[in-house]
Amino acid sequence: MAFPLDWLLAHASPPIRFRALTEVARVAPGDAERIAYLPFTHKPALLLALLQSKDGTWGNSMLSIPSARAEHFEGTGTIMAARRLMEYGWHKDTPPLLHARRILFRLLAEDEDPAFLFEFGGKHAADEESLKRGRHILREAAAAALAQAGYEGDPRLRGAARRILTRMADYLRSPLAQKPFIRHGNQHVLAAEACPPSIYAMTMLAYMPLFRAEYHREMDALYAHVTQPQPRQEAVQLLRYAHSFRSASRPRRCAAASQRGRC
Repeated sequence: MAFPLDWLLAHASPPIRFRALTEVARVAPGDAERIAYLPFTHKPALLLALLQSKDGTWGNSMLSIPSARAEHFEGTGTIMAARRLMEYGWHKDTPPLLHARRILFRLLAEDEDPAFLFEFGGKHAADEESLKRGRHILREAAAAALAQAGYEGDPRLRGAARRILTRMADYLRSPLAQKPFIRHGNQHVLAAEACPPSIYAMTMLAYMPLFRAEYHREMDALYAHVTQPQPRQEAVQLLRYAHSFRSASRPRRCAAASQRGRC
């Protein structure tokens, strides 16, 4: 089936026309420069960029999404906004993405400053385990955004990617990966030590082809894991305090367990 380039150029929005020409048709560099203005003619992209705060964030959050009552992008988090702008065809060196880059790279190091927990702070940071889980999620989400932006060669991203992949590969090689669910009360939940691949880790790897080639054994183990039948129950993971499991009869749900793939 032929790619409908002519139809897209006649009917699609500016970002889709731009990406069809540059990513599918792969026009010459000179022609690409002449159409570089197209992503900036899309009104929703401009509205989203204008919502960015002076500190480079959107809404002082990272993974938030607009509520059902939002008319446009109100409530969008920084990582979600940055990735949306990239989907609109904005280059990583455009001012909004360049301004957000500092925050994203800082998240890779799992900065212990409570301010860098964003929406995972406050009431969600009642114990050390919650702090640790929140930093893990933000690190993987930031790595996914930076990989999508084209920073695969940056040593900071590669270092974070190695740590993420090592942690995930250790889990996939462990006996726990074969039977990750445990019974807690009247529910079957993921054990606190379980570390299945998250949607953010998968996105990061998708945009790092050279990195994947360097770790082909880990990629084979990951492929075997994601192609096996998965249970139908909601992915809920047990959180553990520094010294003991929660004593409540119902396990505490990890933030975003059902929406973001895992803790």
